[in-house]
Amino acid sequence: MAFALGGGAATLLLALLVGAAVPMWWLEYRPVRRDYAMPLVSEALPGMLVVCSLMICSILIQLAVGGMKGAAVGVLLLPALLVAAVGLLLALLRPASISMSILLAGNAVGKMVRRKALDPDERTAFLGWAVKAVFLPLMLGWALVWLDGFERQLDGTDFMFWFSAPFLCMYAIDTAFGALGYMSTSRSIDAHIRSVDSTWLGWLSALACYPPLSALIFDVILVYRHASDWTAWLQAGSIAAYAWGGVILALTWIYTWSTIVFGPRFSNLTHRGIITSGPYRWSKHPAYLGKNLSWWLISVPFLPVMGWGQAVLHCMALLGVNAIYYLRARTEERHLRQDPVYVQYTEWIRENGVVAKLRRFLTARLRVFA
Repeated sequence: MAFALGGGAATLLLALLVGAAVPMWWLEYRPVRRDYAMPLVSEALPGMLVVCSLMICSILIQLAVGGMKGAAVGVLLLPALLVAAVGLLLALLRPASISMSILLAGNAVGKMVRRKALDPDERTAFLGWAVKAVFLPLMLGWALVWLDGFERQLDGTDFMFWFSAPFLCMYAIDTAFGALGYMSTSRSIDAHIRSVDSTWLGWLSALACYPPLSALIFDVILVYRHASDWTAWLQAGSIAAYAWGGVILALTWIYTWSTIVFGPRFSNLTHRGIITSGPYRWSKHPAYLGKNLSWWLISVPFLPVMGWGQAVLHCMALLGVNAIYYLRARTEERHLRQDPVYVQYTEWIRENGVVAKLRRFLTARLRVFA
């Protein structure tokens, strides 16, 4: 789907980003003293070339092999080229304005070319920019897609309007806040990248959930959708349909809320501070839980639309998708456990999270009936 930058979806996205960013940045801002020497052009330019190349190559890869979901970044190619041109001009004319992470990313690539070992700061900077190059275009492109769909629903008045409009709106907010997180990696708001998962398993489990890999895994190998979904199963406007759709919206809200509470610190594969508020008071992975449960209710793979054999295969495929997210959660925990604060948080959740409370409740009930 193509969008004009002057269109309604782009205007809505800009308003959403600015409306969310300004109060967050203002509330979180604290002056940070620059503790490194002013860079020269010879230091700033290579770093800016690396960062711009990562971002543009990521967009081109999505357009080439990312399928329909990856194609959403197409509208960003021209803006990305313009931003790259401005960045390169800044590196040439005002190298002192270039951040340390960009300088370190340039140093990292230079050392990799010369087959030299990277120091921890260089590795973190390069991997951090790689993370942003992969996910920022997707978040912005998808936010435009969701907002365009939301606009198209505004004229509706039927049952599906009352479900689709908030559903699309929540996903638009989720991706917009996600994009904002990738654009907010500054020490001035205490949202800088502390560390990046450098394991192959961590990266593969995360990338498997996004195009281009997801185009292969979810659309070819683990196909759990059939020709129908919950809206064809339940009669529109019925009590059952409203109840089923309400649960889907509630789960989607948990997923969206989980992104919002990160504020400017949202990011895959990175440690940028431990979040313990919002839905994270009850679960370590509320976003994954809400999203995966909602997929079962949306796709209803257990219905024998194509026969019981296909229903079993669809359920097994969705369980495979759930397993990928479980692996992703475990690799994230392994990475974050390097921080003692996260270790304390996991221990607290083990005793006070929703699963622990449910376990104690069920145990007490079983004792009553024993």
